[in-house]
Amino acid sequence: MLRLRHVRRIIEQVGGFWYLRAVEAKEETFRVRTSNCQADGSISMFALMQYLQEVAVGHAQELGFGFARMSEMDAYWVLSNIRIEIDRLPRRDEQVTIRTWPSGYTRTVAAREFVGENGKGGEIFRAGSEWMVLNKKTNRLKNLFRLDLGLPKTGEKTLADKLSRLEPRGDYRRIERLRVPYSAIDLNGHVNNTEYVRWGIDTLRRAFELEGAIRSLQTTYLSEVFEGDEVDLSVLSDGEGKLHVLGEKPGADSAVYLMEVAC
Repeated sequence: MLRLRHVRRIIEQVGGFWYLRAVEAKEETFRVRTSNCQADGSISMFALMQYLQEVAVGHAQELGFGFARMSEMDAYWVLSNIRIEIDRLPRRDEQVTIRTWPSGYTRTVAAREFVGENGKGGEIFRAGSEWMVLNKKTNRLKNLFRLDLGLPKTGEKTLADKLSRLEPRGDYRRIERLRVPYSAIDLNGHVNNTEYVRWGIDTLRRAFELEGAIRSLQTTYLSEVFEGDEVDLSVLSDGEGKLHVLGEKPGADSAVYLMEVAC
């Protein structure tokens, strides 16, 4: 069920003059299904990520730079970085509205914001994210300045702090090695971004006793993996209340992804 969209007014400068540009923010309302819930009855982070992804994909399509346009360019969007800050996770059968809008771009990344509200309009979570466009044949980044996608140059941000990419930290402890199953592959032929979150949460639960609800989760994506690839999952507690996950290919010099969770 879709609700009326809010209009975000974005200030842009063209030819030395400043003007307001109206950008529609897409809203989508859903009820948390039983299949979306974890053992305590709240939505799982994996399922929440799926909802964010679906709303973003639909909005990009409406604005003219979605799947159809990318296919014409022999390209596709990939999530590069996302941080979710949570006041409360919605529970089974609860109505949730997600609102999203694009909020600026650079040569390599386009930013997108999310806000989640309960049925009474109260904010329960917010997220900032960064996306890249890759060439399907070469997997190389495309220059967003050259694509003429009509992206806004700036926009309202939901997070108080600037969204930065995670960096590897300290000595991780390896917990497990997994082989990427076919079920983790999406229509772009690689592991979907939501699967990394599922793997990370499962790995943290094997390594630590997670106390309390998750208050923030950030994932930085560094390289793609495909069906049959092996991924080593390692963890670290930083002593400051945050838990970290490192995913990397065995014997590789670079990481696949990094995740940070605070409860």
